[in-house]
Amino acid sequence: MGEVSAGGRSVLGSRGISGALFAIYAVVLVWAILFKMQVSLDVFGTMRSVNVVPLAGALVVNGEPDYSEVVQNLVAFVPFGLYMGMLLGKRPLAIGLAFAAATSLAFEVLQFAFAAGASDATDLIANTLGAAVGLGLYSVTRRIAGVGCPRAARLQYGGPVLHVSCRWLYRPRVHCQ
Repeated sequence: MGEVSAGGRSVLGSRGISGALFAIYAVVLVWAILFKMQVSLDVFGTMRSVNVVPLAGALVVNGEPDYSEVVQNLVAFVPFGLYMGMLLGKRPLAIGLAFAAATSLAFEVLQFAFAAGASDATDLIANTLGAAVGLGLYSVTRRIAGVGCPRAARLQYGGPVLHVSCRWLYRPRVHCQ
């Protein structure tokens, strides 16, 4: 993969590509979490609640617990962990996990502040766990591909994970009786 250069220096290296893709992913994540995948601002001011007991607020469908939202939150943050691994370079992966936890906490606080949804400890745990899975996948991929493998090539290994994550997150949610 060629790089665009200006005056002998790289303009768009693999870290720049990873950063740009992470920015796009972050915008989609904000849209999904805060705007509930709507274009209007009608979601703000509609719901404000706080649940500090993990797994206490799981949806009950037909009298049975439904943890699909927990799984969706986990899957939605797997790419976050993958991108953190790519962008951290040689820094410890725990920094990426701390950043993911702080980002998830910020989402929960913003949901409460804007009355855009339920602030839930389960979401915080699931999001952080999803990022941990992504960081773990990145670490395994880096070992398989080799440390000298460029980030762009590592993204090829992580691409299928991103694809599956997006397909899972945005699948139709129909509950049949």
